[in-house]
Amino acid sequence: MTCEEILAIAARIGQGLLESGAEAYRVENSVLHVVDAYNLGECQVFSIPNYLHIDLTGKDGSTHSKMCRASSLKSVDLEQLNAWNQLCRFISETRPEAAEIWTQIAAVEQTPLYSLLMQMLAYAVGSGAFALFWGGIWLDAAAAAVIGCAVAAAMYIMGRLEANLFYKSILASALSALLACLFVHLGFGINRSEIIIGVFMTLLPGVMITNFMREIIVGDWLTGITKLMGALLIAASIALGTGIVLALI
Repeated sequence: MTCEEILAIAARIGQGLLESGAEAYRVENSVLHVVDAYNLGECQVFSIPNYLHIDLTGKDGSTHSKMCRASSLKSVDLEQLNAWNQLCRFISETRPEAAEIWTQIAAVEQTPLYSLLMQMLAYAVGSGAFALFWGGIWLDAAAAAVIGCAVAAAMYIMGRLEANLFYKSILASALSALLACLFVHLGFGINRSEIIIGVFMTLLPGVMITNFMREIIVGDWLTGITKLMGALLIAASIALGTGIVLALI
């Protein structure tokens, strides 16, 4: 295994971890373990939410660097994150050849995403349950569940169009508010606010806020602040989409 080969492999794995939603320290530790497994020299890794840089100083004193950018269009995917982590452990324990690792990387990249039906079911259950939690009646929960299905479909379509999360949140929140007003007007639901809040709970960046706190706790201030700003922008986009619809109705 040459320095160039291991850097290309480590960069691809780090990029996959970033795009799956891994924390900065997890990405840095995983990439470091992958490179150190082959004992080619001293490695330094730096990561922020959409950027990864790796420096490797070989035993002969030569310096090798690799950088890559991670897409900001992808959302958290715990299934693929687990697959990347398993690959890191496999490399660290067995030290396979480069060809075998690239075969494993190709398999991880083919990890299937959740189907649209599964996403609609998750949004429906979450929206309905939160509508009840915030004081709505069963009819409100049913309305929120239906709206949750519509929001899931809209988010799926926007994802196919490669829209970023800011615009996806504006569309989803506007659609939620519009349908909630329509359902209440038609009698399919009583409490408009509870229906809207129930759906909004599925849109809030809870994972991003949690990761922001974890990054701050472990001392990655730059990454933590970046994720905090992202969470605040998403919250603002939700408020913007809702405000536009409610102001026009």
